[in-house]
Amino acid sequence: MTNIYSIIESFGRQFWVEPDKFQDFYNFKIANSSKNLAKTTTRNFKSDYSHNPEKAKVVLFNRVMFYSDENNVYLGKPILNDFRIEGSLLPGVRKKSKLVVFKMRAKKAYRRKIGYRMTSRRVRFDNVLRIMSSKNRYDLQVLVKESKA
Repeated sequence: MTNIYSIIESFGRQFWVEPDKFQDFYNFKIANSSKNLAKTTTRNFKSDYSHNPEKAKVVLFNRVMFYSDENNVYLGKPILNDFRIEGSLLPGVRKKSKLVVFKMRAKKAYRRKIGYRMTSRRVRFDNVLRIMSSKNRYDLQVLVKESKA
C-alpha cells in the first residue's frame, strides 16, 4: 500500500483512492450530447455493426474528503475544495455475477424467479490535482503524476 491516498465521495458512496489503482463504479452513465438519440420511424433490418472501441476518457472527481501523502494530511469539513482527482474511464462495461431473486408463497402455487446483473464501469485514478490560487486566476498543480511502468 502506498503512502499517498485520498478518500472521495461519488454516487453516494465513499471510495479509497490511490494513484494507478482501479475502482468499479455502478450506475456510471456518460451523457452523449454529440449523438442524436431520436428514434427513427423506418425499420432497418440490416445489421449495421462496426467495432469502434472507446478510448479512455478523463473523469474529474471534485468531492475529495481526505488527502494524505508522506508529509501532509488534509481533512475536509466535509469536502476539500482545492483538490481534484483525475481518472481515466477505461473502455468496456463489466457485469457482476447474476443475483437471483426467488419469490414464493407456500401452498399457493406462486413461484417467481428473477435474475439481475449489475453493470459497472472501471476507472483508473491517474493524478491528484490541487488548485493553487494566484492573484486573479486559478492554476492546477499536479501533486501526484501517474507512473508509466
